Amino acid sequence: MLRLASALKSYRRISGRRVWKSTTNVDPRSLRGAENSDRVRGDSEEGSRRSLGVDFRNGREAYKGISTFHLIRAYVVFKACSIRWVVDNSDTLLNYAQKMLGTRLLSSLLKPTLFGHFCGGEDLEGIKPTIQRLNSAGIGGILDYAAEADVEEDESTHADTEMVFARQYSSHTEKECDARQQIFETAIRAVHGVSPDGFAAIKVTALGNPILLERWSNSIKECLKLFERIDVNQDGMVSFAEFRDKWVELLEPGKEKLIEETFAKFDCNETGMIDPVAWLTFFEPAEMRKLANHCKQHGSFTGSLLDDQEEDLLHRMRERFDSIVALADSLNVRLMVDAEHSYFQPAIDSLVLQAQRKYNKTTPRVYGTIQCYLKDARTRNSRFMRRAELEGWVYAVKIVRGAYMHQERAKAVKEGYEDPIHSTLEDTHMCYHQVMEDVIERPKVKKGQESANMVIASHNQQSIEHAIRLIQKAGFEAKESGVAFGQLLGMADHLSYTLGAAGYNAYKYIPYGPVLECLPYLIRRAQENSDLMGSVGHETKMLREEIFRRALSR
Repeated sequence: MLRLASALKSYRRISGRRVWKSTTNVDPRSLRGAENSDRVRGDSEEGSRRSLGVDFRNGREAYKGISTFHLIRAYVVFKACSIRWVVDNSDTLLNYAQKMLGTRLLSSLLKPTLFGHFCGGEDLEGIKPTIQRLNSAGIGGILDYAAEADVEEDESTHADTEMVFARQYSSHTEKECDARQQIFETAIRAVHGVSPDGFAAIKVTALGNPILLERWSNSIKECLKLFERIDVNQDGMVSFAEFRDKWVELLEPGKEKLIEETFAKFDCNETGMIDPVAWLTFFEPAEMRKLANHCKQHGSFTGSLLDDQEEDLLHRMRERFDSIVALADSLNVRLMVDAEHSYFQPAIDSLVLQAQRKYNKTTPRVYGTIQCYLKDARTRNSRFMRRAELEGWVYAVKIVRGAYMHQERAKAVKEGYEDPIHSTLEDTHMCYHQVMEDVIERPKVKKGQESANMVIASHNQQSIEHAIRLIQKAGFEAKESGVAFGQLLGMADHLSYTLGAAGYNAYKYIPYGPVLECLPYLIRRAQENSDLMGSVGHETKMLREEIFRRALSR
């Protein structure tokens, strides 16, 4: 309960109004509702939509697989959540409700309402009816345990860094991570049993201490900065000449043979060049230490190295992650690794890349995630695709806009580094569509050698329509394209059910877990994913019209 109140309080304190804050003085009113801009904008757009073969505005068809009870509940929930005062004061309201009603009674009230609308259930047995209902409408399931973590600050311990680390790197935390591993593995078995064509979703922050993930990510960032220093002409690649010259400049002089051997370790594909992904792949913590021993000066790179305890904890986290992926592979279950805060993402990307090399040799077993509200999203996606092409494994990715905007910007301001988020919502939309195009137009897909293996996780109707046009342009059948569409359970049902009825690969993210543990996750997703909870006008209108139509037809 306290976690929920704290999360809601931080949203209210950091974000103020739930709009996209722009450093270029864009009027927030011009951005409101852009994520769900599915209103008619003229005859030409209407004609273009007709050519897609799907009509997302036909509520009668979209909601025919949903009971009237569920439609009414959705309408009431959306209307309640659109009350700004309720959202802004939710921490106070929930704390008061807990004091007056107690945790058990409060959970009982939330379970059939807010929780029941957005979550599949509290456990795997409880989510079976939801999965069966979705499957009957042509929609698959993506099981997603709703626990996650962030770096929690305790101002009282800031004066003693060693005390903070000792407290946070605890055996209790490791036991929690072991328990979450079992939860994820149970979810994978459930997907295999009740939704074989579905996905399981996992979060790396549930498998390791977030402080460790941030430390490891910082080490990876310092390695990348070193790469950029060696890349003299800034073309994104390092030649042997650049490598040799900078080795002599930055490191202790070595024999030519040692330099050649070291370069060859990076250039495992013998292209004569090193790209950033290959560079980071080589730099495991142990290799970073070896390189640091050769450095002429000790700076941020040597200061970012993990210590022995951290290396041991990292090894254990990797074991948990690999055990989960190995189980998914043995049960033929596809696995999505969720993106998280950008200050964790380098570590998460490293884990995903290693798993894809091992398990994606012939099938899209592991899907990474690209958050397109990040300025470097397209560059990172292109690097990963190129590495898959060079190394001969199957690329698979989920693309999202992003769900941590307020935390990202608050941390950037506090720590004085560049805002990693695009300045405007329009830039994020453009990046999202560009990444989508890059994935579906990569050489192996165009040649028919592999499917797109891409999940379009979005509530944005324009993005979904753009993806359908790309599928049609490429000449793919809806089911055979390798493109899937995902929306959160209880949100954008008019999109999911219409896609499922039209034969596309439609999926619903199905968060599950104890009621109060799920709510912070759902509120964050709802607030960040779009302005859906605040201005859900179009979907609310469709719900109201369908409810009245059913009432009058009786």
